[in-house]
Amino acid sequence: MTIHAEPEAPRRAASPAFPHAITDPSRVPVGRYFDREFARRENEKLWPHAWQFACRLDEILRPGDFTEYRINDQSILIVRETADTVKAYFNACRHRATALGNGTGTFHGGQIVCPYHGWRWNLDGSSSYVYARRGFAPDCLDPDSLRLRECQVGTMFGLVFVNMDPAAPPLATAMAGIASTLAPIGFERMRVRWWRHLILPANWKMAQEAFMEAYHIMQAHPSLSMGAADDDYDIDVLGGNFECFAGGHAHLRPSDGSVPVPGMSMADYFTQFNNALYVGTDAYATDREMFLQQSLATRDIDPDEYPMAFFGALYEYAAGAGIPLPPPATDTTGYAHIFPNMTVLPAYGNSIIYRVRPNGNDPESCLFEVWAVQIPADGDDEPDPPVLEGPIEIEDWPQIFKEDFRNIAAQQKGVHTQGMRDLVLSGRYESMIVNSHRVIDEYLSR
Repeated sequence: MTIHAEPEAPRRAASPAFPHAITDPSRVPVGRYFDREFARRENEKLWPHAWQFACRLDEILRPGDFTEYRINDQSILIVRETADTVKAYFNACRHRATALGNGTGTFHGGQIVCPYHGWRWNLDGSSSYVYARRGFAPDCLDPDSLRLRECQVGTMFGLVFVNMDPAAPPLATAMAGIASTLAPIGFERMRVRWWRHLILPANWKMAQEAFMEAYHIMQAHPSLSMGAADDDYDIDVLGGNFECFAGGHAHLRPSDGSVPVPGMSMADYFTQFNNALYVGTDAYATDREMFLQQSLATRDIDPDEYPMAFFGALYEYAAGAGIPLPPPATDTTGYAHIFPNMTVLPAYGNSIIYRVRPNGNDPESCLFEVWAVQIPADGDDEPDPPVLEGPIEIEDWPQIFKEDFRNIAAQQKGVHTQGMRDLVLSGRYESMIVNSHRVIDEYLSR
């Protein structure tokens, strides 16, 4: 189900179902970003019941490989069961709750072994050994009782998603709308170029929302706005408009191809935009695109036709280099939010991926991860599992990331000032944020 990108006229509830609930879609109570009781409600009502991106499949390449996904006080082991199946287990021994794995690793011999008393499980979660079982009452050894407790697990786009609620709708249902939008991009073909993280002094929603609108580009990212002024800001030029879905997902439709900076040719805008993102991220645009862009510099190309010439060169290069780019698609996305805490920014067979999680029980701290991924050439060696770098301090990130992270920290500081009761949102420019809060409140009202 698709919902209209812009909210209707403000609707005010007579009595909010809980503190800091949204009663006007254009205003967000600031308590949602620091109130501990609100965070406790999210921990109880949202995170245990929402599908969330837990890891990439290339983090668990072989049977027995595992990685730990933590959200609030919950630890979940994502385990490669077979070449084609993945399991997700609550990370606790059925004997005395010892954590069975930490970080990443491999359960050798197809056995998950408790490090405390040596109880063991097969990779499918069934019990395979209880040390000195004769000392336990028979009902303690019931096979169903001994099985590791599972989360729902699903895979999509080369990613593993988990849901702690056994009654939650399946992943395919939860991803309705956004899945078909993202399918043409080829995420499942991409490999990690780098994976880094930092700890931001901000609520997880505050950090997430910085990447759910393009309205901030003019001021926050001068290398991307290139002098565009207030009168130049037209959302249809800068990237189409927003499509929001009932499940909280949303995306920005592709641009209509117009130049958002008057007086600048399409060729100049396109190349300068790529240059800024290459220097600022080395992810959205990479060495591959810079090589192609340089190769076009000596050609006599109509400035208005430059993007078509670039993409023609890209696909010609990819065919020769054995890079399986997906077919060109116009009905896809400029960037997308996957509810509740994931953002993707795809381009040219590459993408940046963000994931934001609460940092323990502190509502004003979050773990912010960034992946740079790219479709490689066929026949490349099988990759090693990606390694997480960091935490990296804000000032040590590339310029564009640094600009965003500084503003996020400044927002979190600002919500505590006297007289600041709510944030004001534009239903047109910030509808992805409006939609996300709407669905958060649906969870918190249950």
